Amino acid sequence: MMSFYNSFEEIFQEMKKRLTLTPTAMKLWIEPLKPLKLNNNHVMLYVESQFSKDMTMANFKTVMEEAFSDLLGFDVEVEILCSEDLTVEQKLKYGIESYVDSSPKELQKELDDDDIVKTRLKNSELASNYQHTFDTFIVGDNNKLAYAACKAVVQEPSTRYNPLYIYSEPGLGKTHLLSAVKSEMEKLHPDMNIIYTTADTFTDDYVSNLRTKSNLEAFKQKYRSCDLLLIDDIQFMANKSETQQELFHTFNSLYNQNKQIIFTSDRPPKELNGIEQRLISRFEQGLLADIAPPEYETRIAIIKRKAELYGMNLPDSIVDFLADKLKTNIRQLEGAITKINALTLVTGSTPTLNMAQQVVRDIQSNHEPIPLTVEKIIAEVGKIYSVTPEDMRSQKRSSQISTARQVAIYVVNRITGLSYSNIGVEFGNRDHSTIVYAINKVKSTIKKDPTFKGMVDDMIKNLGNNA
Repeated sequence: MMSFYNSFEEIFQEMKKRLTLTPTAMKLWIEPLKPLKLNNNHVMLYVESQFSKDMTMANFKTVMEEAFSDLLGFDVEVEILCSEDLTVEQKLKYGIESYVDSSPKELQKELDDDDIVKTRLKNSELASNYQHTFDTFIVGDNNKLAYAACKAVVQEPSTRYNPLYIYSEPGLGKTHLLSAVKSEMEKLHPDMNIIYTTADTFTDDYVSNLRTKSNLEAFKQKYRSCDLLLIDDIQFMANKSETQQELFHTFNSLYNQNKQIIFTSDRPPKELNGIEQRLISRFEQGLLADIAPPEYETRIAIIKRKAELYGMNLPDSIVDFLADKLKTNIRQLEGAITKINALTLVTGSTPTLNMAQQVVRDIQSNHEPIPLTVEKIIAEVGKIYSVTPEDMRSQKRSSQISTARQVAIYVVNRITGLSYSNIGVEFGNRDHSTIVYAINKVKSTIKKDPTFKGMVDDMIKNLGNNA
């Protein structure tokens, strides 16, 4: 079948003709794709953003595989890559840079006669890059103390609330506030030395620098010379005595220099099991600010704000329904709006109550309590990524399967405490280095991507509650 075509580009263009999608779906999700490579039965496509990649993989991967298979006469697996997946050399090899430069102009030209689609596309990009700033934080009775404390720290660092300790269940805005403090400080004080990290990353940084005296001194200098130290999820430093000792000395050094320190956790200091009492005392000597689940009015405001970012006008019936059904987690509310927006773009329809009801059912089914085993953890992660346990344990290496496998390995490591060797056995007899790589890859993504971090936090919390 290949002999009838001069290039993969021609095959790709012919495949698109066989898709029966709405004009809106074609313009938003299919046209921006760039064909990279066809190798045996493996098709590799490219799109610029992680958001577009995730949406296209979730909604159009199967129909494209069917169209390619029908066209070529054999089964085809489609993989979509985005800018973050490729090195500079790979981008040059595939001509990505020139494509990225020209693609927005070409897409804009195609959409010139469709103002609605243009607006939705622009707003979707805005919402997918949703910034964690004070302006985008919805303030209510549940979080006003934490919000006010963070604003005060920005206005007068090290003066009123030092240290500041913010705690809440996952998904209620702790990371948002930390990011907002960092963002605002960088604007007001561009020369300020700010370190924003997680307890896990601090631990990894410390352990990796223990090998030599010079490296350890460099580590100490790095953390003890900053002007603002932000550490997220301090509860994950539990039972790491040497790291806690280093944090204790770092805290004392910064505090004595009158430098600002902020911690977040999923519980108050007195409930931190596995944390030394002297550190708990340091946490408690400043302001403790909790964030409760949002009340009804705040949930309404969050829903409307997120919908506004997407350019959606949600009927009151949908807003009320979502606010009534999703009561405990802001991340769930925002995730529901994101999915409703995606469904409207894919189908070309307006938001409906039935659509909202299905989205809520999906969210709530993903958070039902489950008996905890490694098998259940793998199944739960697989459900989120639409990957089977068999694929997780297989040698398949598609982007979707690899990501799901790495996340599952990370979650199993965090929750069960199994050795790397035992985890390897659970995942198809993988070796020690593969398990270490997967855990470090997820840690790296958590550090860079707050949305991904939130999803993993929710997963661990949901599974951990059933341990």
